[in-house]
Order: sequence, then structure tokens, then C-alpha cells
Amino acid sequence: MPQVVEGRRVRGGEDSSALQAVRRQRPVMQQLQTGDRGSGGYNAALLRELVGDAGSVTTVDIDKDVTDRASACLAAAGYDDVTVVCADAEQPVGSQQVYDVIIATVGAWDIPPAWTGQLASDGVLVVPLRTFGMTRSWALRRDGAALISHSQRLCGFVSIQGAGTHQMRYVDVADGVHMRLDEDQQLDPATVSEVLAQPPVQAWAGVSLPPATVLADLDMWLATRIAAAGQQFVILTAQQDAIDAGRVSPAWRFGTPAALHDGTFCYRSALQWAEDTFDLGARAYGPDAKTVAERWIEHMVAWVDAGSPAPTLHVLPAGTPDGDLPAGTVLDKRQSRLVLAFTPR
Repeated sequence: MPQVVEGRRVRGGEDSSALQAVRRQRPVMQQLQTGDRGSGGYNAALLRELVGDAGSVTTVDIDKDVTDRASACLAAAGYDDVTVVCADAEQPVGSQQVYDVIIATVGAWDIPPAWTGQLASDGVLVVPLRTFGMTRSWALRRDGAALISHSQRLCGFVSIQGAGTHQMRYVDVADGVHMRLDEDQQLDPATVSEVLAQPPVQAWAGVSLPPATVLADLDMWLATRIAAAGQQFVILTAQQDAIDAGRVSPAWRFGTPAALHDGTFCYRSALQWAEDTFDLGARAYGPDAKTVAERWIEHMVAWVDAGSPAPTLHVLPAGTPDGDLPAGTVLDKRQSRLVLAFTPR
């Protein structure tokens, strides 16, 4: 019989956005067995309604207070047939259980083998996964030992706890300006601070894009191009006071693609609007600012010329030989190898 699992390994309240994501990214069919990685009870109850009488739902959380409350609330609401488990979902849930859908309602940095191993042969994992410091809710379908995405959405979640924890670091580089580091990058804040004190060079792509353009896809495109070139990709964040003071001019103050390479720092700059369309820009500082800003513009124009494609994510087991990986930019995690690829539209 098909199954679904929902789950989270964090303390605190439930966030139903993962359920919304799975409903938008893949309809949850009747008679599914579902696994919920991250329990609070509410999502599990909604999933129980979706899977029908012949389906089942298992919900998992690392925090006993959370699972005790989930059990009590589910029983009070008439959902006493939902299985509630207190465990670290980094490990298999149930000895031989296989699920049609696994939903993680927590921000994960990696995908443990247990999640892939407990999916049915054509099962779907919906997970808010951090790649290059940016979180996307990916709907990943199993294909043998691999997972392949068929949709993704920008999102944000509280980080996972337990064995899968990976700490994201924030480094202050100027008053109100920070670097977000999530892939074990090594960065000297004093160097960035000195570079940012130099006059910036601004470059523009010369494009006219509509407001509906999905710039989150562009940010992932930039991450793959910069990483593939052997440069250090980071995320720039800034407080509004720092932007108002002119210290930086990022595209989005909560997270803008940036890179430091050979003493030159560059990031995607604030949009330039002309009536109902906008242009893309890059702002660079340092000895090669003009060259680097122009190179970023080339990357942006290439994305636009390719039809503004969205990324496809492939997840393969750690240790997969390079020759067995699909074409794309490789990002190695502890327990998996990620490959991000773009197909021109």
C-alpha cells in the first residue's frame, strides 16, 4: 500500500508552508503512505485528509515535547490513526517502511541516505534544501539511487537539528553589512572591509525584464557559474541603514549573490527600473572591479538569452564517481553529491 511521511527535527511551532509546497509542486494522491519529517500535528492532520482512507501518515520529530503534543492534538481532533514517532529522522523511520512521499518541514543542508532509501521507486521527497547558502523547496523524484527535481520554489525554514545539523555562519564585514557562509568557505572579513571601502564600479546588462521574472533562478545560475570558475561564492546581507548610507547597494538586502576573488569583491546590485521593466546590474570593488563587473553582466545576459531557465537538481550518493555524474555544477555535501544544471528554454 502506498505511504507519505512528514517530518521536522526542530523545536517550536509548525509551519504549513511545506504542505503548501507539496500541494503546488506535486498533488498528493489518494491512497498514499506519507512520511512527515518534522512534527507539530497540523500538517499531519491535513495530509491524513489528503491521502484518503486507504493511505497512512507517519509524522516524526526529534523533540519529545513536540511529539507528545502532536499525539494529544491529533487524537483530540480525531486523527488517532496518524503514527507519531519521536526520533532523529536522519536515521530510517520504521524498520522496513517505504513511503510514497516524504515531506521535510525544516531547512536541511544535506539529504541523508535514509530519506532516499525509504522512498518508493517512484516516490517524491519535498525538502527545503540549502545550496550555496540559498534555500529552495525542491520536489525530488526518486530514480534508482538518485533523486531528480521536477519543481522548486524559493522558501525559508528553521534549520534542522540532530545529526544533520550544519551551522550557517554570518561574518560582519562593515557596519550593517554581513557575509553568509554555508559551504565551509573561508573568508577574511578585514580583506572584504578594505575592498568595500574603495570606490565601486557599476555595470548594467542593458536588458528590459518584466516584474514576473524569477530572479531566484538567476541567483542560482550565478552561484553555479561562479563556483564552476573556482571562485568563492557567498551571500551578502545588509541592514537598511547600511543601504541608506550607501555602503552597499544589493539586489535584496536579505540575501544577494556575491563573490570575492583575488582581492576583488562583486555582487548583484539593486535593480534599475524604467516604467514597468527593470535592468540587471553588478557592482564591484577592488583592483579588477571593471573586469569582474563585466564578467558578472555576461553571466546575467547569458541567463536571459537562455530563456531565464530554472535549475534542475540531481542528488546522488556520496562517493559517486565524477564520471557517473550528470552534466552541471557539482556541490559536495557530507552524505550526497548535488549537481545543479540549467536547460535553455
